[in-house]
Amino acid sequence: MDSDLTTNSGIFASKARSTLLAISVALTFISWGLLLSLQPAFYPSEAESKGSTPAQYGLVFGIVSLGGFLSSPIFAHFGGKIGTKILCNVSGFVQGMTAVAFGSLEYVNETWTFIGFSYLLRFIDGVANAAGAAAIVSILMALLPGYESSIPGWTQMCFGLGYTIGPVLGSLLFEFGGFSLPFYIIGGIILFLAFDLLLIVPNIKPGTAARDHKSLAHDSKPPLTIKSVFKSFNLSLPFFDKFVLFYGNGIFESMLQPHMINTEAQASQLEVSMAFLIVAGCYMVTTPITGYVCDKMKCPILLSIVGNFLLFTAFIFIGPSPFLVGLAPSVPLILGMMPFLGLGYGLVSVSTFSRAYKECIRQGYRDDVDTYFVLTSLWTASFHLGNFLGPTIAGIIVNAIGFPYTSQISMFMFLLMTILDCILYFFDKRGSKTQNKYENLS
Repeated sequence: MDSDLTTNSGIFASKARSTLLAISVALTFISWGLLLSLQPAFYPSEAESKGSTPAQYGLVFGIVSLGGFLSSPIFAHFGGKIGTKILCNVSGFVQGMTAVAFGSLEYVNETWTFIGFSYLLRFIDGVANAAGAAAIVSILMALLPGYESSIPGWTQMCFGLGYTIGPVLGSLLFEFGGFSLPFYIIGGIILFLAFDLLLIVPNIKPGTAARDHKSLAHDSKPPLTIKSVFKSFNLSLPFFDKFVLFYGNGIFESMLQPHMINTEAQASQLEVSMAFLIVAGCYMVTTPITGYVCDKMKCPILLSIVGNFLLFTAFIFIGPSPFLVGLAPSVPLILGMMPFLGLGYGLVSVSTFSRAYKECIRQGYRDDVDTYFVLTSLWTASFHLGNFLGPTIAGIIVNAIGFPYTSQISMFMFLLMTILDCILYFFDKRGSKTQNKYENLS
């Protein structure tokens, strides 16, 4: 397979094969997004029919992110040794099989057996998803030099598309064929795509450089490690930024519906759906554009600053903030903030990866597939940790102090990230000017 790669440009010599790869990867990320979000519309009713309570089955939705978070650092450390192609292929087959197995839970009637296997299968799905996403992005970065930010942007768009339509598609398939059908169909598609990727994805060996596809075994540059990331504030801040982003998103996603329906807003279910649709639409449009811009610009942190400020602004008015005396929650106000959320999510999500990658290269670490795997794994871990803690903690806090005050926690976190990103940008610019003056004097 490696013979199909050009040694200079790093892309497939066959245009047909490169097109097939692009389509397969896009469909793969869409189907993975579908699988992760398939259950919400019908799983609770199935679980309750087995005798389960919300307290028992609630963790089923969050445990997938817990699995992704716990496993991502492991893949970051050992992924290069295992091999990106192996992880890519195994991940696809595992996710397809877990989907089929999850659908078969319809035939399990004992409550704790049903819940226990639900936990187990969702946890495995989270682990496999974390490995597969990191592996595919790393492979594409090695194959397509110069598109290090666009690749995460496009894959995030595809994943977001699947994640957005998952509950709707799941509900339709459930109505047509019962609990098993959604999982059997999506699982079958994922298995087919896994077999497709097995045939067309090239074997990118450890130490492969994006620029010339030659081994870097004797490169004098140091390899990037998890330890080196967390020793550097400049390298670790983008990942913390990503965590805060999806922590806030988790609070928003899990608590917006009751806030819109049970407050003065008196929203209908259709209006709630419109709110989520606006956010998802803006996010999916923003991510590929942000990736393209990040590839062209020197300081992608500027996009993180803009994105965090948009999110800060949105969370002031979604509640709305208690200090806005006399302003009550309303459907027009909430819907008016949704584009700010979607744009902010897209800007921060993609720019954080670009920042981490460019800072890694600036600090002199190897520009190879092993480095990409560390970055993508930690980026994925940040997403899963925020996505797990946000919904898990949100319910507790909202019960204690209400949604308007809870939303202010996210507001202050986004304000903090805006300030930290501004400080980092200021000192980086100041350091660059000092270095340029020194070089001119020399």
